[in-house]
Amino acid sequence: FFLFQVAPAYSQEAADTLACRQNRGSCSFVACSAPLVDIGTCRGGKLKCCKW
Repeated sequence: FFLFQVAPAYSQEAADTLACRQNRGSCSFVACSAPLVDIGTCRGGKLKCCKW
């Protein structure tokens, strides 16, 4: 029962993280710097998604 209460919030937050990884990006705590390019966010907008 507890898992069903937590799952929607977790899956919603992880959606951008999953999209980042599917686009071959990586999550970063700091702004993307060359040669990396900012292609989105991770963890519900808390982190940057960077790609080579």
